[in-house]
Parts: sequence; structure tokens; C-alpha cells
Amino acid sequence: MQTDKTHTENKNSEDVSKTELVYELDPTYTNLDFNVPLTSKAIPTITSDNEAEIYGELIQGSLIPRYMVLEASVYPIASMGTFIKSHSPSLYQQGEIGHSGINVFESATADFQEPWAVSAFFGNVAKLNRPKEQREGNNYGYTGYLFSAGDKHIKNNLLIPDDWYEFEWKIKGKIDYPDEKLSWSFRVGARFNSNKGVNDVTYVSLHRSNLDLRYSFLEWLENANYDLRMYFLQQGGQMVRTELIAGKKVPMPEWGYAPTLDIGFVWSSPNEYAGPLRDIRGNTTTLIFRPSIEF
Repeated sequence: MQTDKTHTENKNSEDVSKTELVYELDPTYTNLDFNVPLTSKAIPTITSDNEAEIYGELIQGSLIPRYMVLEASVYPIASMGTFIKSHSPSLYQQGEIGHSGINVFESATADFQEPWAVSAFFGNVAKLNRPKEQREGNNYGYTGYLFSAGDKHIKNNLLIPDDWYEFEWKIKGKIDYPDEKLSWSFRVGARFNSNKGVNDVTYVSLHRSNLDLRYSFLEWLENANYDLRMYFLQQGGQMVRTELIAGKKVPMPEWGYAPTLDIGFVWSSPNEYAGPLRDIRGNTTTLIFRPSIEF
């Protein structure tokens, strides 16, 4: 993104702290957020088009939560994979591409290990806006602490009963304009599972996705997305799962969309699970090959 001076504005004249309902519809991650202020200050607006400065503004003061966000989220693509495998196993088998080890359904649904979640966030919330931007979009940034819970775990597109909960610190945000879309999520946390077959882990997750119609295809940091997640056993610290996915987007300003190709892998150790859920095949690797179109 271009560099510009960061400006954080608190509108205190007539604006007051108020609750807000925000939603996001996406085939990968669909959520409904209820922003609840914990102080009388209104949600500030960060006016900048420099990512590093936006991150810095969001992190400032995040040790003292000023907002609570209650969220309900569902993951349609991940849920679709479990539905197809359980209700139409023959169709799921047809997703195998020869002897390549690639199943199109596994490749498309490898992002989440749960079909849904509820969560409570405590931290800072800010509206995000570009300099000289006249419109006010549904663009928000978050930094703080997140508590999440659910009752199902997904392993190889099979639903497993598991009352789980996790705690994490994260910084995330999304910017959506006609000529630019940007999202990021950087987090560290720990997950605890009631199902003894699913081992407790700590994790690090880095995500950034950018579509900017003002840049050419050759800009390697722009019009690209990167996802890296690493999971470690809470007992012993052994790495038991790694997800690495990188994608490149071809901007087509005249049409307003961009063809995208994501390539990567998900590596899993048998020690990610225990008992009957442990994979007797040893280490497994799922290849990711995911073409799509982003608007």
C-alpha cells in the first residue's frame, strides 16, 4: 500500500460510544459481530493507507480493553466438505485427481478444523479509512484478546464431537473498496479439547490477502495472499501441524475482478491426535491447489 501519514480521529462532538452490528458474508468465513463499547469513547477512525502504521495504531493501548465484540461465525466451505463426505461419499471420491494425492474437496476445505464457533473479543476496535476517501465503508481493525468455543472438530472432513475452547491474542482487520481489498490476521493462542483423541495445542497464525487494481501483476507483495499456521503440542512443544498456502491474483481493472490461484500444503504429524483418532499412516501431507475468482 502507498505511504501516507496516519491520523487517528476520535469524534467527540456529537458522536458517543454506541453498540454496532457488523456482518461479513464470505464463503470461507461468514460472521456476525456485535460491537459493545466498555467506555464512553466513540470508536476512533484511523485514516491511513500505510499498513505498518495502521498496525501500530491498533496495537497502542491494546493491553487495556475498551471494546467487547461478541461474534458468531460459520465456515461454509469447511462445512460443505464434511457434508459431501458424509452424505455423498462417491462424489467425494470422484474428487481425487488421478494418483496425484490431491482431492479437490480436501484442497478447497483445508482452512478450518471446525464448522462454526462463538467468541468474545476484548480489546481495541477502530474504523479504517483511506486519506481523501469520501465514502465510509464497513472497514474495521481489531487488536486484543479472543475467547472462542465450539462443539465439533473436523479431521479429514469428518465431524468429531469435541467441546473445545481457545484463548488467543490477535490483530486483524479488513479494508474493502472498489479498487482495493485487504485483510490480515496475525495471532498466537492455545486450544483445549474435551475429546481426549484431539491433543491440546498452541499455535501461531499469519494471514495477509491483498487485491489492488492499481498495481500490476508483477508487484510480488501486492495482489497476493499468504497463510502460515503452525501448531505445537502443549506438552513437549513438538510441531504437529503446518499449513502454508500462497496465492497470486491477476488484476483486471477493466472487468473489476481478479483470477486467483492458491498453492500450498497442509502437513500433519500423527501426534496431532491420540487413541483411535491417531493416524497410523504416519505423517500426512495434503496438497492445496485452489483456483478461484475474487471480485
